[in-house]
Parts: sequence; C-alpha cells; structure tokens
Amino acid sequence: MKIALLSRWNTACGVSLHAELIGREWIKMGHSLTVFAPNNIRPVKEDEDYVIRCYSDEGDHKKTFFHPEPFLDTDYDILVAERVEWVPLEPLREIFPEIRRKAKTVYVVHERKLPTNPMFYEFEWDAIVCFDERYKRQWSNFEDKIHIIPYPAGYLRRGNKQEARKKLSLPYSAKIIFSYGWAPELHVFPILPSLQELSKQLSFVYLVLADPEYTTKEIEKLRNYEFVELRQELPPMDQIFTYLHTSDIYLMHKQKEEVKEGEAVVPSAILMCIGASTPIVTSNTDFVWFLDKEVIKYSNSAELERVIAGILTGEMDIGETLKAAKEYAIRHSPKIIANDFIELFKDKI
Repeated sequence: MKIALLSRWNTACGVSLHAELIGREWIKMGHSLTVFAPNNIRPVKEDEDYVIRCYSDEGDHKKTFFHPEPFLDTDYDILVAERVEWVPLEPLREIFPEIRRKAKTVYVVHERKLPTNPMFYEFEWDAIVCFDERYKRQWSNFEDKIHIIPYPAGYLRRGNKQEARKKLSLPYSAKIIFSYGWAPELHVFPILPSLQELSKQLSFVYLVLADPEYTTKEIEKLRNYEFVELRQELPPMDQIFTYLHTSDIYLMHKQKEEVKEGEAVVPSAILMCIGASTPIVTSNTDFVWFLDKEVIKYSNSAELERVIAGILTGEMDIGETLKAAKEYAIRHSPKIIANDFIELFKDKI
C-alpha cells in the first residue's frame, strides 16, 4: 500500500509523535510511506529520506509558503492528514480535488474542539479518525465517517538504570525525579514549593529537561534550587527513554485550567512514556481521565508530597502500577494501532 502522511514529523509535538509511531510501523509492515511535513519548528532528529518539507507551519510566523508539486507528483493511494489547521489551508484546498481523484483521504482528529475556520469544512474526507468517544461526540455531524482508533502508546522498553545514568552523567546512588516539556511555567514551577518542602526530609535530584530555546529569566530561577538539575535539549524519543530509565519517578504536572470545558485531550507525553517501566506520577486532570491504575494521580500538594515520598522510600507498592502500565502499552502498541489504520484503509473506505 502506498501511503502519504500530511503531518508534523520529527518535532517535539503530540501530533508528530502520533504520525511517527504509526508511520514507521507502516514501513516495517512493507508499505510505502511519504511524509508531507512543514518546516520544523522544534526538531528532535534528522529527517528520513521519505520526508518532504513543503509548506509552512502555523507555529512559524516568519514565512508562509506551500509547494503543491509533491502532493500532485508523488504516487500514493491513501492520504492521512493530521491537524490540517496548521497548514496553509487555501492552497491545500485548491489542489484537494486532484488529491481525491487519486487517493482516499483520512483525517485524524487532534483538535481539542471543532475547528472554527470555515474553510476547514470545505474538505471532504473519506474517513475521520477519533481517539475516543469524547472526540466522536464533538464530531457527531460527521458520524457516518467516524472511526475510533486510540492514540498509540510508546514502545515497551526496559532499561538498565546504572547504564543509563552513566550515559547521562548522573549520580548512581541518587533518587531521581524526572520532568520534561517546553512549558516549565505550567508544568514545573507550580510544583516547586512542594518539592522544596519534600527536599527538607528526603534527598533527591529533580531532573528537568526543557526546550533549549526557552531562554526567559524564569527558567534560570530553577538553578537556584539545590535539588534541581536543569538540562536544556530537545532529545529524540530514544534519548527520552534513556532519561526515563535513569529515573525513579516520571513526574508530569498539568494544570486543570489547561483544559477548557468541552475540550477533548490526550496526554501524548505520558502515553509515549507508559512502557518505560518507570512509575508515572501526574496531576488528576482531564488529560488522564481514561487512565486508572496505569499512573499514580494526585489532587493537591499534600498528595503529591505523600506519593513521591512513598515511592522514593519504598513504602508505596508500585508493582500494580507498573503492571497496568505495561499491559496498556501492549494493548495500544504502535504496531496494533498502525494495523488498525491499515484495516480501515482496506475494509471501510
């Protein structure tokens, strides 16, 4: 099967991660893949030879461009599009009838709510893929075309803690709590008071991985905390797993206010890391509504401190958590999800 993907690729982004997890599995299955990608705003690795960067990304406001030739000249039977609102819509709309003459078109919904740009609704898709029932309810006007295929988990990967720490020059005997992301003001700063209070009782390193281009004065404040180690890089997926394997806890804090009423979201970073055999501690928000035993949730500062202390001292049994996380990663593996798409292409459109 000859498949084309219109999506971000090799960038620090949940849309890119989804496309990469299923796209690389299609290649393993023997299918042909072409990726039509935008200019890369947060690159994490070099592009493969099947990636064509041919339009501007909504996140880059310096220059708007769209090259139609790759879409028209490349041979493919299926076009899978992810988050097209980030693409210059008008020139894509102009060539879309030609695309549909040679290929079936599938749209993957990443939007938290229905798009507001009226031009979006001028595109006719053969199928629309939603991650779960919440998205399906939002897109109920397209019900005859909707298919539910969950967001994939990352790969199941065990690691050696001491080897990982040696590779990353981290202390062998320390307790390490790990967080990463490109918005420390949302995901790190709010929990620093709790961690500082906890550091008076327990010795640990809070390892924070942040975007190298995040250069505000606020990020430097992290260096004032003795228990914080700040590293600024955008690593590829393999390197993130190395960081996870060094760590005793993966801590992902989300603010409840990040999800507005009526919005649907998935925690792509958590799902990517769920198979790393590192316990995931996260705030109890709508991001993780569908996860239960797979993660450990907290609702306030006191619960956060209790959970972290319990894990680091060994007083909290995390065996069931790690087992549930492993089972989730197996059920939602990239191979299984990629095959669900292939079945959709073959049998339902």
